[in-house]
Amino acid sequence: MYTNSKLAKSVRLALAFGVASTATVAGNAIAQEEGADDVEKISVTGSRIKRTDMESASPISVFSAEDIEASGFTTLENFVQAVPAMNGGAEGSNVNNGSRGFATASLRGLGSGRTLVLINGRRYASGDLNSIPVSFVERVEVLRDGASTIYGSDAIAGVINFITKRDFEGVEITAQHDVTTENDGEITKFAVTTGTSSDKGNVVLALEYSDRNAIFQGDREFAECPIFERNGEKVCGGSGTIPYGQFFNANYSGHVVDPMTGEVRPFDQAVDGFNYATTSKMQTPQQVFSINGSATYEITNDTMVFAEGGFTNRKSDQLMAPEGTFWAPLMPATNPYNPVGEDIFVARRLRETAGREFTQDFSDYRMVFGFEGYFDNGVSWDLAYNYARYVDARLDNGRVNPTRIETLLDPAKCDDDAACPEVWNILEAGTLTDEMINYAFVPNSPIVRSTVKQLMGNLSGDFGTFELPGGAPMWAAGFEQRWEDYSNTPDGAASIGQIYSVAGDPTQGQFEVTEFYGEVSLPVLETVSISAAVRSTDYSFLDDRATNSKIGVEWEPLDGLLLRTTVADGFRAPSITELFAPQAETNLAYNDPCENYGSSNVSQTVKDNCAADGLPGNFELSSNQSSTVEGGNTELEPEESESLTAGVVYTHDSGFTAALDYFDIEITNGIGTVGTDNVVNGCYSSPDFSSPLCDFIEGPSLTGDAPHPTSPYRSALGTVAGVLLVNENLSTFQTSGVDFDFSYSMPMGAGDLSMRVDGTWLNEYTYLPYEGADVVEAAGKVAADQWETTLAVFPEWRTNIGLMYTAGDFSLNWTSRYQSEGEDIFASEDNLDNIADSIWYHDVQGTYYMKNYSFTLGVRNLLDEEPPYITNNQDMNTINQSYDVAGRYMYARVTAKF
Repeated sequence: MYTNSKLAKSVRLALAFGVASTATVAGNAIAQEEGADDVEKISVTGSRIKRTDMESASPISVFSAEDIEASGFTTLENFVQAVPAMNGGAEGSNVNNGSRGFATASLRGLGSGRTLVLINGRRYASGDLNSIPVSFVERVEVLRDGASTIYGSDAIAGVINFITKRDFEGVEITAQHDVTTENDGEITKFAVTTGTSSDKGNVVLALEYSDRNAIFQGDREFAECPIFERNGEKVCGGSGTIPYGQFFNANYSGHVVDPMTGEVRPFDQAVDGFNYATTSKMQTPQQVFSINGSATYEITNDTMVFAEGGFTNRKSDQLMAPEGTFWAPLMPATNPYNPVGEDIFVARRLRETAGREFTQDFSDYRMVFGFEGYFDNGVSWDLAYNYARYVDARLDNGRVNPTRIETLLDPAKCDDDAACPEVWNILEAGTLTDEMINYAFVPNSPIVRSTVKQLMGNLSGDFGTFELPGGAPMWAAGFEQRWEDYSNTPDGAASIGQIYSVAGDPTQGQFEVTEFYGEVSLPVLETVSISAAVRSTDYSFLDDRATNSKIGVEWEPLDGLLLRTTVADGFRAPSITELFAPQAETNLAYNDPCENYGSSNVSQTVKDNCAADGLPGNFELSSNQSSTVEGGNTELEPEESESLTAGVVYTHDSGFTAALDYFDIEITNGIGTVGTDNVVNGCYSSPDFSSPLCDFIEGPSLTGDAPHPTSPYRSALGTVAGVLLVNENLSTFQTSGVDFDFSYSMPMGAGDLSMRVDGTWLNEYTYLPYEGADVVEAAGKVAADQWETTLAVFPEWRTNIGLMYTAGDFSLNWTSRYQSEGEDIFASEDNLDNIADSIWYHDVQGTYYMKNYSFTLGVRNLLDEEPPYITNNQDMNTINQSYDVAGRYMYARVTAKF
């Protein structure tokens, strides 16, 4: 039987969510304990119905501000990405190559674009987790179920809803400083939160500043040199684009002028390879300042006006090795420094420059204004307007003008250009003069803007005196009108094609969305409740209106035992960036099937195709990155999904709770890219290059790379070039598994001990890259993340274990984060390591409380676990998006409350 005590019910169901700090959540659910009529009604993530408890058929994890503090993390990026339901790749501090400075999260590994991130149930423009200050967050609610019916598009995988502080009294000041045991990567955070209340309302203001310093790849032994494998040994190698140039033509494929002897000889990666790690960052730095506030004021007994506002400025940067002539420009025979007297193509590292620095000056704005209240019949209502906008001003230094490089190499062209300093000897290190740098290098300064405007109205109530056997049915209904726009304005030099590998065409677009929804909760029996929701969506750029629905059932056969299930169909329209982002070049890691194919165990078909490419049996690559074009596509169609959850929740008066929830999600017409690995390996595995995947390899002409003398698919460096990976409706995704949560608390000695285990077992993660392709089975593998277009580990197990002991003025906390191994999906017996090993991180923290102060010392990654080496790696000789690359962090925090 369901208990009639609203407070007990809220606490019991909050415990069922598997949270550590249920008292906070339940306390927020209850305004007063005296009488049902005085209990405040709230809406929980995943439902718009306002009710007096935390009941939900959908699985939800709730984390309080205290949980975030106990983790020791200074950013929401690290905290959210550590939630076991997250999988695959995501942007963040350990991504240098290709980073925008963003921090994202990917529920179920289905991509950050299928994980809807909200602030107080409303959208914001960027989706960047860096834009949400830790000090302003009261709790985080993670809905591990599709919610398109409640929140609209983008919620196929689930929802992360950040609930901010609204009823705050006094002043709270927090300062924290972190540093690694290598004495680098310092992180400093300072935050002030203040608020005041009256019988009419409340005002809260929060200011936060954080500063994260860089860590370089060369400062960690596992990443200090790019590793390649030769004759069963790991060899320190590097890029084939080197400071004294590697040159090619039909007769001279991969040769250098030896810097010691001046003789022409074959390129040897072990001797000549350029170590780009020493000048590449591992942990990217950023400075973030934010100011956020909220206010409520009671106009009448039944009507309240509210406002929220926020501004965040993030200054972030990434540093990569110096620019190179990656496209391999022509050094004509007429160049007096040409060592062979024939036209040659040269890949030269421009080491005389400091490196390629990518900086972002990112500003995120948010403003909400609205009213809420109750009608005389008890129906609650709210109406709000939400305006959100971001401006991303970027500056890239160290970028090269390819036209002017080619002019420096050609005596005739240099003579015709009065600004050309002199003809350049590209095949000798240290010959790029300051005058040449001033002539041939240009900064790149694009600006990206996006705006979301949202008008929302909601009603929630019951059916008056009508009741079902289990109680009064409840309902909610509402509308949403949303406008979105996006623009990407390139640099002037880029717009005329004068910056290598930079998109030059401006892109912009906008759309409008009109949506209506309805939701009911029907307690058909005292122990059985059924919920249902439906949403109708009309996008201005789509021909047809979409309708999706969701049904949930809760059954409590025994006191303390709850069975629950949901079935939903989902809808996700292409996002504004998927439609209008510019098509731009990037360089993605891939596994080349032709490396040493003569002695490897690849199929005969692969060997035949590699030979047809004109490659020798002992073919080696000096780079495993393919020049690839990514970008938006205005012809995209919506995705559709079907999801199922089924779970059991048990709670006991002893303080023990347990929850098991099965999930199954299928996405059809999925928006994504085929993936460089899939393209290359699928193409080369087909007889005579007959696979449709080969059509995605347009060759070096697409990216302006020098052609290979014998292969139409490869550049002069030997890498596959010109892979076209713009967004398409290509994929079908299927994933299933089980989430589990256990918690227990009990008195021990002079204090209290609480324990928690929460995790996810990934049973299945498969996708079909395109119709007719082989299904990719990624669970427990290292595979291409179709959203992030990068390699990622999709571990079968992710588990967090926590112990906290509190006694008097002290508390001790231990957290363990486990991730199981991933096997390279293209594993080969010729590779030295096909496994990205499992890893177990341990974090410890101790806090002392003294009147209005608390003092905390802690260590993250106590055992200084290093990310594992794997032959087919992404960057840093590992899968950097899936592991902690910084190492052991020590931190100290002081908090004062008045």
